[in-house]
Amino acid sequence: MSFLNKSGFGDKPSLVKPIIVVAVVFLIVGGIYSFFGKKTEDSKDSKDASKEEAMEIKPSGLDPDMDVDTVADVEKVLEKWIEANPQAILASVANMQKKAMEDQAKNAQKNIGDKKAELFDNPNSPVFAPEGYDVTIVEFFDYSCGYCKKAQTTVENLLKKDTKIRIIYKDYPILGQASMDIAQVSVAVSLVAKDSYKKFHDALMKTNSRSKEEAIKVAAKVGIDAKKVESALTSEKEKITKILQENAELGLAIGINGTPGFIVGEELIPGAIDLSSFEAKVAALRQK
Repeated sequence: MSFLNKSGFGDKPSLVKPIIVVAVVFLIVGGIYSFFGKKTEDSKDSKDASKEEAMEIKPSGLDPDMDVDTVADVEKVLEKWIEANPQAILASVANMQKKAMEDQAKNAQKNIGDKKAELFDNPNSPVFAPEGYDVTIVEFFDYSCGYCKKAQTTVENLLKKDTKIRIIYKDYPILGQASMDIAQVSVAVSLVAKDSYKKFHDALMKTNSRSKEEAIKVAAKVGIDAKKVESALTSEKEKITKILQENAELGLAIGINGTPGFIVGEELIPGAIDLSSFEAKVAALRQK
């Protein structure tokens, strides 16, 4: 195929340049997946071989000697290549996502190591610490997050089965104003009734509360003085705002892009995980 010195092709440089870049990207993708699609000579697993064969790059079906004179010609080449190799595009995206997650995990581990004091020793963070605990889990959460509510059940079951786990709670309101309002109540509770915080947290996670008033009612139901909470929301407003801002900055620094987010040792676990996986993470940490 010829890309240079064709009449009409140089008339639209603003369109052609990005298209050529896209074409190069596709060629690179094709080269990568052609490599992964080659059959290994010593492979005896027919299932693996069929997968490898499925990843082979197929020709577009166009005449390899055709001239590419215009933008429309370039678009046609790309269209036909994509039609012939949709699996390569999907696999490329999946591979990019996998690499991004691996990079995120590496960066998170380094950043967690740099942020140990803020994560594990911040006196403003409410804590559940049973006597003799030997493992600490830090949880970033949003009371408006459905996944956090599901994860709460897992965490409760984990704590029932394993009585040597400490939980450090980090309010991380990312789902709008209602989340922020409830988080402010949560921090206020931690300031005026730290010993009762876990009861409040567990109870609030089981509700669909969407306002400060509803969250304060939950606090009252678990035996916390509602008037003290309301007073703290006013008298400690600056401190509450600072704590939530610090949590937000800390979460971003260690790569928490959603809720829930857990730190076990120096490992970031983005999202909810099941009980057996949690137990395995804890067991592995104890063996270190």
